Amino acid sequence: MRVIIIEDNTDHFDIIDDAFMSITEIDVEVVRADTLTKGKRLLLSENFDICLCDLQLPDSTIIETVEWLSSQTNPLPMVTLTSLNSSDVARNLLKKGIQDYLPKDSLTPALLYKTCLYAIERFRHQKIVAGYNQDMQVFCASLSHDFNGHITRIMGVSRSLKSDLMERTSCTPTELKWFEYIEKSTTEVHKLVSNLHSYLSVGYTDQVFESVCVKSVIENVTSSLKGALQVDFELNIPNELTTIQGNSTLLQILFQNLIVNSIKFNNGYPIIDISVRAHGNHVDVILKDNGIGFEQKHVQKIFSPFNRLANGMKFGGSGLGLSIVKRIIEHHNGSIEAHSELGVGSQFILKFNKE
Repeated sequence: MRVIIIEDNTDHFDIIDDAFMSITEIDVEVVRADTLTKGKRLLLSENFDICLCDLQLPDSTIIETVEWLSSQTNPLPMVTLTSLNSSDVARNLLKKGIQDYLPKDSLTPALLYKTCLYAIERFRHQKIVAGYNQDMQVFCASLSHDFNGHITRIMGVSRSLKSDLMERTSCTPTELKWFEYIEKSTTEVHKLVSNLHSYLSVGYTDQVFESVCVKSVIENVTSSLKGALQVDFELNIPNELTTIQGNSTLLQILFQNLIVNSIKFNNGYPIIDISVRAHGNHVDVILKDNGIGFEQKHVQKIFSPFNRLANGMKFGGSGLGLSIVKRIIEHHNGSIEAHSELGVGSQFILKFNKE
């Protein structure tokens, strides 16, 4: 095993080096870099099996080192060396792609050996999963493209046929009704393919999390929907909304599906209220509407794909909206609750980790 250790403290390096030399199960070659710059240079010019990197380096702040470690562009498994005051930082790095962390104050040869082996194996599995993710994204995009291509051609032929008939003769009410049916059905299939693409893609997109202002996301969604929908609605949002760690693209899809659901499943003038509630390390974003609601006993069913409790002929839709929402919130290591009363409205509570 060839190991690079990026550590400026000579005493700490000697402790780790001695621990490696005490491991009898494998032969280990250790190379040291005392700055991040030297470490990066060695990683580019030589081959290693694993990298152990301290967070506090003379030429890099902890924030800069964390940013480099979490970039997920490193070609080998990364293990962070921590002291007592940096363990929380290291644990957060696990969520961003590093393979493990080692506390310097309790380092033993057995712990070092186990951590390195696990990190290498975990990195190998991450690469396999990344390959599967890439294949799935290509598959979803190709499937969506092919389906939508056929749908677009059917819509084009239908419109051309209708136009040609109208130029030569007048269509009967029944014929016009059938043309309208074809137009509506192909539009619904187009939406279904789009929603299915979103549903399959969640979890296979790059998990790039950043600080996201929830208010900005909801305002963008609202502005887009007001321009696209033929239905007027009211959305009330507080002046101050929380900032969370998330993927802005996925969060836009999440809130769009929730808001569209509240608008669609409504027999009157849709009113949607957004509020926020913080507790501990978590924050709840609460969406409440005045829609048709549902019986609480069906709460688990509404998050299943293709499940529609409401009259499908009246309200339409693919039945994927809330299942997409659930997948996205779980992708953010959060959860969703739904509370409703038939004929009164529904409330959805989205639980996120704080920034």
